[in-house]
Amino acid sequence: MINGKKIVALCTYGIYEATEFAFLAELGKLLPAHDCSLFIYTLNSEIGVIDNDSAEAAVFDLIPYDKVDVVVIMNEKIKSREVCQRIIDKSNENNVPVIVVDGQFENVSSVRYDYAGGFEKVVRHIIEDHKVKRPHFMAGHRNNIFSDERIEVFKKVLADNNMSFDDSMLSYGDFWALPCRAATAELLKRDELPDSIICANDIMAINVCDVLNEAGIRVPEDIIVSGFDGIDEAFMSSPGITTAICDSNLLAHAVDEALTDVFNGNLGTTKWIQPVFIPNESCGCPRKDLHVVATVSELNNLFYHHEDEIHAMQTIISKFLVGRDLHSNIRYIKENHAKHAQVVVEKSCFNLEKNFFYDDVESGEKLVIYDSYDEEDNFYPYEPDKIIPHLDELMKTGQPIIFNSLVYMDKCPGFVCYSYPRLMLIDYNQTPNLTNCFEMSIGGYVMNIYQKYLMDKVREMYQNDALTGLYNRLAFRSIVDEMFDDPSIVGTKITVIMQDLNGLKQINDNRGHLAGDQAILAVATALKESCPKGTPCVRAGGDELLALVIGDHNIDKICSDIDEKLEAASEEIGFKVSASTGVYSTVYENGMEINKIISKADERMYEMKRKTKSEAPTS
Repeated sequence: MINGKKIVALCTYGIYEATEFAFLAELGKLLPAHDCSLFIYTLNSEIGVIDNDSAEAAVFDLIPYDKVDVVVIMNEKIKSREVCQRIIDKSNENNVPVIVVDGQFENVSSVRYDYAGGFEKVVRHIIEDHKVKRPHFMAGHRNNIFSDERIEVFKKVLADNNMSFDDSMLSYGDFWALPCRAATAELLKRDELPDSIICANDIMAINVCDVLNEAGIRVPEDIIVSGFDGIDEAFMSSPGITTAICDSNLLAHAVDEALTDVFNGNLGTTKWIQPVFIPNESCGCPRKDLHVVATVSELNNLFYHHEDEIHAMQTIISKFLVGRDLHSNIRYIKENHAKHAQVVVEKSCFNLEKNFFYDDVESGEKLVIYDSYDEEDNFYPYEPDKIIPHLDELMKTGQPIIFNSLVYMDKCPGFVCYSYPRLMLIDYNQTPNLTNCFEMSIGGYVMNIYQKYLMDKVREMYQNDALTGLYNRLAFRSIVDEMFDDPSIVGTKITVIMQDLNGLKQINDNRGHLAGDQAILAVATALKESCPKGTPCVRAGGDELLALVIGDHNIDKICSDIDEKLEAASEEIGFKVSASTGVYSTVYENGMEINKIISKADERMYEMKRKTKSEAPTS
């Protein structure tokens, strides 16, 4: 419960589909009577069909079981028994009651369509009312519970009418267009064709009709066809498909009744829904046009809107991929598209030392990187206990709150939440496109900056000395050439500061080469930190270092700072570190050779070195 309202967590797929949206819209009208708010955790792909371990299923891990009053699982939408069982197990662990729609599980309440009873009405109509003699059945997937159930219904009606069944009467169309069309094409190679094809769903029935029509076979004059499940396309196709409707409104009311039982403490009940049989043109009955005018208008609206959305999303993704400033990219989305969304991602996505998508990175602290209600476009820490930012304000609208997983390279870096102020299919229809846009944009951006990070690392590896971090001689020469090619440098004071570590051999002999490396690093660090920012510094040899200072700077102060830093470093590492210094300044002229300037500084440095040796006490 949140803010005195019961929370219903609905786990489903495809909220942008017309039938699913109709169910959600009707359920939304019924929930206020229970003083409930609806949180929708939805997939945008049918994970159970190809992949039970899809990263997208992480959306169900977002359910706040400590605040949810009941979980409703649309089993046939999710199509993965393993995923549904995981949700049920977590609910049971937290003593949250569960209602499963279209599925048989233990310790749950159920809402079930009587698919067998509804399908039997269709089969009996074809066989008994139309008196067919050679019926054929187009089944769904092999070993699928719904497909197998409908095969058994087909066999039962045949037996009741003294007709024998054999395997030649069965094809598998896998509930979908392409495999169904292939199976129908194989069927047409037979010497004797069936006089009726009874399909396990409407999509297959529509495609069977199309393949038959292409082959010059008339429906229903030559072959009768029927479907099942009552999708909108069944009533828009020609011929209209004989079917049975699994009515969304009836489903919403059955779920509402199940919720009433749960809230009254009656757990484990089962509510049955009878599909409504609709005879139509494909079997030779008069045409039935259900909701066609409204549906066609809505689909047209969605189609043109979809075309605009696809173009806009491609533009956004392109901007993200080339953009270096994530804040600017986020602001572009806000101004143009996702005005009712919030995006939460793992903070580790932006850790360049370890790539979230390549490496094994554990889930941890998260950031809100997109908040359509934040005018400043700030990134700020995500607080899991609050579910989403502005939750109190959003719940006052009474509209569902929708959650999608973000998935990129089969990993889940976060989630996006939509909270529309109205209930319209055109809004719900844009959620998968927007989610995909966020996925591609954020994932692409992270990969883009990671590649730049790697390129910089490689460049640094080739340009910089491994011990000191200063430029190597080749990189230094390239940088100097570029600087001297700039016409604006003519007439500018340039200074070379040359340094050579004193007593490196004695340090190596007496303290070891590791100590010698410490001493070289101390001199390099003192040189770089004392020079003006951006000064190119190079390790010219083993213990020889130099800096090229551009402009009129206080060179004496720089040298003094170097000495002070070396004194501090000597105390820190436990032995004396000093360096001989040579300085040469001049005004740059066209064609001036850097090597000549370095040579002059080198001469002065060796003068100092010789002086230092001559003044050193003898033993």
